[in-house]
Amino acid sequence: MLAISTVCLLGWGYYDELSQFADSYLLTAEYDFMRWLVDHLVSTQPKVLIKIAELTGVYGLLIETAAIGLWLGMTWAEPLFILLVAALIPLEVFEVWHHPSPTKVLFFAINVFIVGFLTRRWLGELNADKEAAIARS
Repeated sequence: MLAISTVCLLGWGYYDELSQFADSYLLTAEYDFMRWLVDHLVSTQPKVLIKIAELTGVYGLLIETAAIGLWLGMTWAEPLFILLVAALIPLEVFEVWHHPSPTKVLFFAINVFIVGFLTRRWLGELNADKEAAIARS
């Protein structure tokens, strides 16, 4: 996300430098993706690129905040992480519906499984905490 955000902020003015970077440092499979990405970004309006950069930057910061919170054992971090992972499901549904492929269906299924697993685990911990509080009183 950081790469997408940065490239969006740079915009079309750095196409030659981005192409040179892709030629120098990326593998063939990555090069095809980077070429596609740069070609689409070059033809996109600057206002749209700025909005994409802002949104991916904010999403990346939220993911980083949730990851640090999970690492430090903060109680708010797990629901935030679940929410951030679940927020992508509508986009994945759109992709699977309009551009189906086995890979997209697989990643969609994995994401739904992860959201379900994390939600069930988090709710189980909440219930255990409530039962422990009731038992103490």
